[in-house]
Amino acid sequence: MNGFDHFVTRELGCAAYLRYVDDFHLFAENKAVLWQWREALVERLAGLRLRLHEHKALVRPTTEGVRFLGFRVFATHRHLVRRTGLQYRRKLRAMLDGYRRGRVRKAVVDGSVRGWINHVRYGDTWGLRRALLKEVCL
Repeated sequence: MNGFDHFVTRELGCAAYLRYVDDFHLFAENKAVLWQWREALVERLAGLRLRLHEHKALVRPTTEGVRFLGFRVFATHRHLVRRTGLQYRRKLRAMLDGYRRGRVRKAVVDGSVRGWINHVRYGDTWGLRRALLKEVCL
């Protein structure tokens, strides 16, 4: 993906570019420029036998927040995407059920909870963490 990064920053001239693994965002002042960049990205990725998710590759104002790594990021704060919290709640309940039945070790549950907390602490999630952790009683 290094070549792709160079394409975006040097050839397209995008000064505000953010990528983590396969998630990336391009920022510009002009909506028309963003649409041109989008078309150029589709062509470039097709050459690599990759494609964009059409429903996710959108040109939107940043005032609506930017979805990135399970959060909706605004200029002043971050919210956890609802689906992310619900998925972890299901996973945690399944792990706790496995723990009670003797199929999952306590260290596995503990590691999972610590990892999730470490991720979601970057958003405004104090109430969610408190509510979810009330369910954890080992």
